[in-house]
Amino acid sequence: MKQPGRILRMGLLVVGVLLWVLFVNLVGEMEHSPIRSVISRIQAAKPSLHADEAVQWSLAKESAAGAAYSDNQDKFHGPALALVARGVFAVRGLSFDDATELDLRLVPFLFYLLICAVPFALRGVSMLTKASVAALLVLSSAGCYFGHYFIQETLLVAGFIWGALLWMESADAPGHWWQLAMAGAGFGLALACKVTAVAYLLIFFLTLLVLARRTLTMRRIAWVAAGAAFVWIGLQSWLFTDLKGLEAWGHQFWRSFGVASGNDDTLPLTNPEYWWAIGLWLAFLVGVRFYDAKLFAVRDVPLALAVLCFLFHLALPYKTPWLLFLPVCISLSWVLPLLAEGSAGRLVVSLSFATLFVWISVCVLERHTRTSFNGNSLAMQLGGYRDAWQRANPGKRFYVAISGGHYWPLPYYLRAHSVGYGDFTGAEEAPVRFLPAYDDSLPVVPGRQVYPLQIRNGEHYWVLVEGVEKDGRSAFPFGLH
Repeated sequence: MKQPGRILRMGLLVVGVLLWVLFVNLVGEMEHSPIRSVISRIQAAKPSLHADEAVQWSLAKESAAGAAYSDNQDKFHGPALALVARGVFAVRGLSFDDATELDLRLVPFLFYLLICAVPFALRGVSMLTKASVAALLVLSSAGCYFGHYFIQETLLVAGFIWGALLWMESADAPGHWWQLAMAGAGFGLALACKVTAVAYLLIFFLTLLVLARRTLTMRRIAWVAAGAAFVWIGLQSWLFTDLKGLEAWGHQFWRSFGVASGNDDTLPLTNPEYWWAIGLWLAFLVGVRFYDAKLFAVRDVPLALAVLCFLFHLALPYKTPWLLFLPVCISLSWVLPLLAEGSAGRLVVSLSFATLFVWISVCVLERHTRTSFNGNSLAMQLGGYRDAWQRANPGKRFYVAISGGHYWPLPYYLRAHSVGYGDFTGAEEAPVRFLPAYDDSLPVVPGRQVYPLQIRNGEHYWVLVEGVEKDGRSAFPFGLH
């Protein structure tokens, strides 16, 4: 009895140290965890939106204004996030123009909480194991910084994981048809987020063929297909009001082959350390699984699913860390509690390695074209300048001109102003102009003050401001960094 007790004490010490290091990292830097939303409210911090978040805000705002999703078939994301955001904002009585960064990120954070709740739906797992894994997920955001970003990924992952989970958990409860319908609803939500969900569904089907063929009955497939079709078509067609949205989905599906093959808008691998971390973590889980027994079983489906989804993205030339959110969440929310169940020592050791993995992920995961300026500060400065400019120019219209370049997420932060993008009549006379900066040569324009502005890494602007005096000083007296 002394040896297990010593192992338990050492394990508790190890997990305590690792959790403390993780806690210090999360509280000190706090850039990767959804808990930042809570702390941000306490500290009155105002995080800048990622460029893709601003794009999603714009699409959701357009939909709330009555724009049809099918108007632009090149939109690379489905309408699920916009519709869900509209529903959440309607309940809160909030408009998209009034929504802060935290208001927007609350929407996907609610779905991330669904991912954190996955362990509680597992049968044969103790409450201690479920609560421990859920707490790790909430604290760490699965080692990712985008688990609460206003993007489609969290909704897709939550829908897909719950769809697969309900499918597996309903296998031993044939009378619970509602679980199958809800599984289909989860898959439908995933399909209405991104066409990538089709590949995930095919991988899941192949996994079932090998490991859980007995669950593939016609009755079960029919219930899931009905639930998936109803939710997917409903979301994709804007609650059955825009059936041409299905054509847009088909266009996106066809386009995805070009992106996945590296022939269109491909993102090359830029963060190999993160891929290595996840690959080694999955290899560790596989090793633990085969240490127990070498026979395949139905409960190996989530582990096989996580590994195959990782290998699927590893094989394709299109690389972005966001693609790995699914295998990471499957491994932590579903596989980990299954493998950790058993003795107290087994749980402690499992949590120690899982904590080490998410901590390493936080350390090695580079941000994806992070927005690098304080957008709210920029908006406040422009607001003060606008008031001074209008007092100095009564009767004239104040507007902002943004020329060329990739301007996201400026539309979100400049939403209170009249803004024109690209070349248009009167752009050169705008009181405030944003010009792409291709080098360090400071433009000299008579009557204009010039300030540098870095939007994201590699994306710089010169901001040209018409000179206006306020109380003997410039109305726009400081830089925009």
